[in-house]
Amino acid sequence: MYIDGKVTCFAPFHNDNCHYGFLYFSNGDELRICNLPSTLTYDNHWPAKKVNLRATPHFVAYHHDTKTYAVCTSSSSLNPMMPKMQNNLDKEEVPIEEDDVFPYPSLDWYSITLYTRDGWEVIPNSRIDLPKYEKVTCMKYMQLSGEQMGEQMKGYIVAGTMCTMGEEVSARGKIVIFDVMEVVPDPEKPLSGFKFKCLYDKEQKGPVTDVDCIMGHIVSAIGQKLYVWSFVNNELVGVAFIDTLIYIHSISVIKNFILYADITKSISLLTFDKECKTLSVVSRDFEPMEVYRCEFVVGGQSLCFMVSDSNCNLVIYSYQPDAVESSGGQKLIRKSDICIGGHVNTFFRTGIRIQDGSILGTTPASALLHPSEKRHVTWCATLDGAISSFLPLSEKRYRRLFMLHNKLVTAVPHIAGLNPKKFRTAKMPGRWLMNPHRNILDYQLLTNFLTLSHTERRELAKQIGTTPAQILDDLMNIQKAMLIF
Repeated sequence: MYIDGKVTCFAPFHNDNCHYGFLYFSNGDELRICNLPSTLTYDNHWPAKKVNLRATPHFVAYHHDTKTYAVCTSSSSLNPMMPKMQNNLDKEEVPIEEDDVFPYPSLDWYSITLYTRDGWEVIPNSRIDLPKYEKVTCMKYMQLSGEQMGEQMKGYIVAGTMCTMGEEVSARGKIVIFDVMEVVPDPEKPLSGFKFKCLYDKEQKGPVTDVDCIMGHIVSAIGQKLYVWSFVNNELVGVAFIDTLIYIHSISVIKNFILYADITKSISLLTFDKECKTLSVVSRDFEPMEVYRCEFVVGGQSLCFMVSDSNCNLVIYSYQPDAVESSGGQKLIRKSDICIGGHVNTFFRTGIRIQDGSILGTTPASALLHPSEKRHVTWCATLDGAISSFLPLSEKRYRRLFMLHNKLVTAVPHIAGLNPKKFRTAKMPGRWLMNPHRNILDYQLLTNFLTLSHTERRELAKQIGTTPAQILDDLMNIQKAMLIF
């Protein structure tokens, strides 16, 4: 955790005013007396706090302007009604007439609530309940621009929904835009200073599976079509659209590039021209793949694309139009793959920690870095509760750690005698006409170097042509770059 830079000395401290605390001298020769918050648990790798929502959370969006969190939750209940379509195309609900032991189907009721940033307390009168049978499929914070605001950006909470009422009724969805307004709080309820205001809520031609923001516009995935909207006078005006393959369910945007994932046809890369108002296909992967999620990988001057599939693999693609196998840039080239043992359903990126202790992009010092040093850490979360991170490395450091990685496979004992290299190899369904690309290093395996004795470290480093001090420095730089607290 970076707060005051280097800590010159540290000692525990306890008295009547500071129970079981500590004191230290910072880099500026200042004495700090601190204690840890009692609301957090410190038994995990990260300090954690459990917030009882009394519902199932699905999405969290942080509103930067008001410093509040919009949380989408759902609660389940039995539904004794069955929706049906009448001859005049009207929808109605028919009661299910069964005995008392009949297992009625369950129905999820979705709602969106505002929470404070500091204590994660519910803001009174801020809850919005969605209609029956309507489910939230995505929710994000976006900076949108409209003609009435000129070039000024304003933050909104944008959610995509879908309404499923069985096989007889065609599925539809909505794009809902909320503005978090600051109001005069009630003297009896000091936290009631913010509330939702719905600015747009209209039905679309299909289920809205994902939304994102591109250059002040909204890009949405509705079935097999991709739409770009402009938010003007509390209305969505169509700017551009494009037809895709089967069914889009994941979108990721960076600058004017759009990366979308098809449910069975892998990923594709698009570009958006704001002046000409057009969407153009840049490249895509022609191999079939059941994609869970996709995200960009920022590694200095290079930009790659990370994909999670149904076989618990993470695959990295790159766009190289000069390569022969890319067919003139029409095909994305598969560069790396690894098996992480879980289905990844979400990605997010953070800037690396630079030498002054700040996050990339948050201080003027980070703007002076060389473009090759401006990297992002890509975080991914799995359905079984695991969190993983990926950090791009320089070529020289990667080669050195790659040789160490291969040596540690046989140099140290493993749990139950299992082979980590075999486990991390990408799992392919059936027979594929390609070999796995083992270009991603396992940092957990590399940290086994720290458990070796001084003699074993020196012998292992000598075999790969380096020194133990150099390897320890590489591992320490990776650890510092991935710190986000």
